[in-house]
Amino acid sequence: MVISVKRKELRFSGKEITQSKSRSGLLMAVETVVIVLLLVVMVFLPFYFGNEADKINELTKQKEQSFSVMLSRIQDMSREISYLQTVLGARSSVKTE
Repeated sequence: MVISVKRKELRFSGKEITQSKSRSGLLMAVETVVIVLLLVVMVFLPFYFGNEADKINELTKQKEQSFSVMLSRIQDMSREISYLQTVLGARSSVKTE
């Protein structure tokens, strides 16, 4: 069994050729606009997200610094309380004697 296919001849009139060329020109213009937009997005999007990441890092550093300051204050207060307890304990033992 052999299958044979006959090809049709393609005939274009001048009007059809100009329409197909104008369509391809429009298509190329759209493709060019899309490519330019993609390039713009590829260039500027990392800057935007980079700035956001920098902001988040800065906030994190500030919170860490404030946390360490609060921790040192708490440690200072606990040392002061221990000192006062020691002093008051020594005074109370002196008064009872």
